[in-house]
Amino acid sequence: MGSSKEYFAEYRAKNRKILREYKKAWRLANQKQERKKTAEYYKINKEQIKQYQLDYKKKNPAKVNALSKKRKTGKKQRTPNWLTAIHLERMETQYKLANILTKLTGELHHVDHIIPLHGKFVSGLHTPSNLQVIPAKQNLQKGISFNALA
Repeated sequence: MGSSKEYFAEYRAKNRKILREYKKAWRLANQKQERKKTAEYYKINKEQIKQYQLDYKKKNPAKVNALSKKRKTGKKQRTPNWLTAIHLERMETQYKLANILTKLTGELHHVDHIIPLHGKFVSGLHTPSNLQVIPAKQNLQKGISFNALA
């Protein structure tokens, strides 16, 4: 029999699917703990993470462009034809408000879709009534979950 390191490597290789499902279930059951752990890791490694992201964008411009295009297309598909000029102006005002709040507070603000455009169980529309301005930190923590904050 080989070393324990070899044994565990072989075990992980044979049981990859089961271990992946177990880890996924554990992360779901311990979301607060995982978020805290991730936030701490980011705080400690912020510069390295940012550098990695910049390097990734430089090395993979096609992937980055494809993802950007996918998001823009998705947003366009979720924008109803019945929106009037007044609706569009209200939406533009939300984005202007986010910029103003960012400048006034020094804290980055995002325009958030209350009901995510691509949610797991429900998908919203890109309309004025589905937009809210919130701090970026709050928006990133929310992710694509559906919980109205306003």
